[in-house]
Amino acid sequence: MSTTAAKPLATAMTGGLSFMGFARLDGRVGVRNHLAVISTVALSNRIAELAAQRHEAGKGEPVLEIKGEFQRGLQLADAQLQDQVIAQLVDHPNIGAALVLCHDRRAAQTWQKLFSGKPVEVLAVMDGEGVENAIKLACQALERLSQQIREQVRVPCPFSALTFALECGGSDASSAVCSNPAVGRFVDDAIANGARVIVSETAEFIGAEEVVRAQSASPDIAQAIINCIAITETRMAGDGDHYRGVNPTAENIEAGLTTLVEKTMGAVCKIGDSHFQGCLSFGQPPAGPGLYFMDTPFFSPCSMTGMVAAGAQITLFSMGVFNPSGNPLAPTLKLCGNPHTVKLWSDGIDVKLTRLISGDISLEEAGHQVTQTVIDTANGHLTKTEKWGEGQFIMPRLLPAF
Repeated sequence: MSTTAAKPLATAMTGGLSFMGFARLDGRVGVRNHLAVISTVALSNRIAELAAQRHEAGKGEPVLEIKGEFQRGLQLADAQLQDQVIAQLVDHPNIGAALVLCHDRRAAQTWQKLFSGKPVEVLAVMDGEGVENAIKLACQALERLSQQIREQVRVPCPFSALTFALECGGSDASSAVCSNPAVGRFVDDAIANGARVIVSETAEFIGAEEVVRAQSASPDIAQAIINCIAITETRMAGDGDHYRGVNPTAENIEAGLTTLVEKTMGAVCKIGDSHFQGCLSFGQPPAGPGLYFMDTPFFSPCSMTGMVAAGAQITLFSMGVFNPSGNPLAPTLKLCGNPHTVKLWSDGIDVKLTRLISGDISLEEAGHQVTQTVIDTANGHLTKTEKWGEGQFIMPRLLPAF
């Protein structure tokens, strides 16, 4: 173990840890200043792609594409959730200006009424009256928006303006003793300094009910989270399997984990010693500083979509074996302590924690390492997922499909 005495992170932050970010009119702060094209329905995805490519080829200026298999004709809760999440993505603090693409004029008129806090243009693809003209209109809008975004500059911003999403994937034994505890150490200090942190994937909490009870700010919050866990476990058991006694993912089994509960107890190390301040639905923003649980599916791109829609500007993704998930809107930091994974996937990992698992640094020092990388990222340093262009936006379905 290193003999270097690490300064406690909370003490180091008392002078006011800050970063250079983009202050938004709604009081939030971005760590990126994306020019984005957002397709509100899968029908307009290709026009969004072609317009972004043409703008980049002509101006050399990157355009963030936000698109998914967003559907028309959804009903009730699914329709409401999809529209809510898309609107929150447009309003995300990491976006400086946005072109919102719709299929038809009526939808465009509806979306147009929603945005006023940043440069946003809404365009109906059908108004193009031809594929080439639709692309041309989108490119013209991107050019107008790009002129506005160039005027936005970084300014000093407090650490307390940040919201973090926590994720893990490819879990193995190293996750439980290395990367997840390092994230947990960072989380405790981040929350002590006013940040918000969201953890999700409800299935990952099956078996951790006692941890939830012990680490919730009130019995009501604990019960709300436990209710979500129970509903998820009942739904998973619909195929006849008892998931507490099995592991549902092949990579976890190959990595040596034997049961879902074993995986869960390693995953919950990400929350450190912090206490839950609330239980959120998919995409629901936290009400204030602190740790929050979000009820989401366990598929990483889907759970990250929910946390990013809730306002998370940075994602911390803990790994054992490599996992390619990311989110293009909230820079995703990949953390890993498995020496074999770090050796093979070095070009996809941002925080290499092998010195923690070998005992050459302390958990406290590993927390400092995570924090420094977070600050660098907030200041504009690109993550590996950003360089590779990884990440998707995926919505859950709340109602049975027809």
